[in-house]
Amino acid sequence: MRRLAGATALFACAILAGCGAPERLSEREGTALLDAREVIDGTIDNAETLRTSPEEARRIRRRVQKIVSRGAFEQAPLDEFGLAALGELREVVPGLAETDADGVVESLDRPATRAFLRYATSDAQRALLKPANDEVFAIEEVIRKAEPGPDTEIPPRRGESLDLTVDEYLRGTERDLKPIWPDLARRLATLRDGL
Repeated sequence: MRRLAGATALFACAILAGCGAPERLSEREGTALLDAREVIDGTIDNAETLRTSPEEARRIRRRVQKIVSRGAFEQAPLDEFGLAALGELREVVPGLAETDADGVVESLDRPATRAFLRYATSDAQRALLKPANDEVFAIEEVIRKAEPGPDTEIPPRRGESLDLTVDEYLRGTERDLKPIWPDLARRLATLRDGL
């Protein structure tokens, strides 16, 4: 009888342990993950462009250099000219503009910009490593704090109809990062394995 009671208690604990994952992430968590993915997608696109077209790499680098050299980023906090320049920069290379928790651009990522200007025409992987790494770190933080399961749903943005689980999100992001930044892809694989 004691064995049956012990087995029942273990079974109940196992069920309760599995029930800890939320069914759905909060809107804020979902937005953070979707924003990170959007920046990763832009960063991957930029890296591919830099890698495959030396002429386009030079053009993008010149455009970034021109935006940065205007001096619009010298004010702290940024005035309307700085914010406009930041928005323009985000259109060219999304990973060089830092955003707040709501996805609003707020500052220039100076170390990422320096690396981009230094390596854009010679080493695409290195030129955009910092923005890609920063977004993977943001994903890791959201997942660790939310403690989702693999089937936890990510809420879509308003006006979008995206049915995506955390496992699908991580697998897709991992797959897309792997050809350029395999170490970052491995970090997401480890995160996914821990769900």
